[in-house]
This record gives sequence, structure tokens and C-alpha cells, in this order.
Amino acid sequence: MVLALACLLAAASVLPPLRAGATPTSLVTRRQLLGATAALLAAPRASRAAKISSVEARKQIRDGYLAIDKLLQDFPEITEREGGDGVRRVLGTVGTTSPVYRIEAAFRSLTEETEEPPDYLDGLEELMRYLQDADAQAYSANFITFSSAKGTPEQYFARSKQAVSRAKEEWSALLKMLGVEL
Repeated sequence: MVLALACLLAAASVLPPLRAGATPTSLVTRRQLLGATAALLAAPRASRAAKISSVEARKQIRDGYLAIDKLLQDFPEITEREGGDGVRRVLGTVGTTSPVYRIEAAFRSLTEETEEPPDYLDGLEELMRYLQDADAQAYSANFITFSSAKGTPEQYFARSKQAVSRAKEEWSALLKMLGVEL
């Protein structure tokens, strides 16, 4: 798309301007070419996200929930062994192997399968907010000892765990809306 727009703009730049009373000598005027470029820019773009089947999305959502549950059970061990990055790895923000990685796309692909899409999307927004908060707290725990900010890594890990717990509750509600069994 960007390449096509660049080509259109380059072509428009070499067209001679029309003077009053002159007739166009080319098939396309500068105005027509720039109008076509503007139309391309305004056209809705296809999603760049890979399409995921309903079965794959449900599996990812189920696996992600189980990963979050295991994270809560093993939180002290994970933070002691890997620090904040261990938590972030499960949350899908460090690396791409966690089932929580790109979980929002999986949830969004199932929106039409719910009875109340607005409530479902509100719940999804809450879930993503909790996951982002858990990630931010775990990330901050990595650097608090070197920062002028007050606090300890343990305090940040506690806030991260609390956000993960809230995310699990919201995730559970979304699973019920989807009729996903664990």
C-alpha cells in the first residue's frame, strides 16, 4: 500500500500543470491522480492480524487461562528465579511462546459468538487493562532498586500478582460468556 501511494505521488509530481484554457495532453491529470491517491488513503485497510479459526482461538484462550492460573500458583518461584521477566514471559510481553501472547486477537475473533458483544468487549478491555498493569508492575520491579522512586521489588511483585488475579477473574467471566469449558 505504501509503495503504491509512493508511486502515485511520484507520477503526479512529473505531470505538467494545466494552464487556464489548455487541454490535457495526457490521459490522467494531476488532479485526478492526486484524487485517486487521497481515495486510497481514506479507504479502510484490511487487518494485518492473521486470521485465527474459532477452534484455534478457543484453544489459545483456554491455554492462556491455564497459564495465568499456573503463574498465580508459582508466582514466588517465578519471581525469585526469573524476576519480573518471568512474569512478563507468561503474560506474553517477553517472547512469543506464551499462549497469552496476542490473546486479545483471539478473544476479539470470537466476539460474534457471544450473546452480548458489548458486555463481552467491555470485559475484554478490563482483562487487557489488568494484564497491562501486571506487566507494568513486573517490569518496574526489575528496576526499582536502581531507581530514585520509592518501593521494593516485592511491593511491585505483589501489585503485579494482584493484577494477574483480577485478570484471571475477568478471564473466567469471558470464558463463561463464550461457553468455554476448562
